Amino acid sequence: MKNIIYSVILTFFTITPVMADEAKFGDYTLNYTVFESTFLQPNIAQQYGFTRSKNKGLLNVALIKERSGKLPLSVPAVVTAKVRNLLGQIVTLEFTTIKEGDAIYYIAPFSKTDDEILKFEITARLNANSPAMTVNTQKHLYVDR
Repeated sequence: MKNIIYSVILTFFTITPVMADEAKFGDYTLNYTVFESTFLQPNIAQQYGFTRSKNKGLLNVALIKERSGKLPLSVPAVVTAKVRNLLGQIVTLEFTTIKEGDAIYYIAPFSKTDDEILKFEITARLNANSPAMTVNTQKHLYVDR
């Protein structure tokens, strides 16, 4: 089953026009991606409880620790995010934690309309008491037709 999920994720990232953004915080890199919920295969969306819809997007976040002389390591984090539209409406996103092998990432759905600019504030912490690693980003989104 794990190999099937890895294959789907690999296929997803090699076929679809999705590029991850990142921000560095010392030895840590916060990776984040915004993409259409319809990019997920129906069985994967169902497995994790995501709705595939032209009016739904997904925010994917992962925290990676760089290690000298070793491969980077995916680390658990407390991830929160808010999304704001140009009217100033703010929605707090709810994340699903996904662990596959050594990979840990957090995915949250959000609503969107066609030709909409959304501003995301993404925060990751190693634990509830650690310093915040915060990124602000803006994405221009369209409905997938």
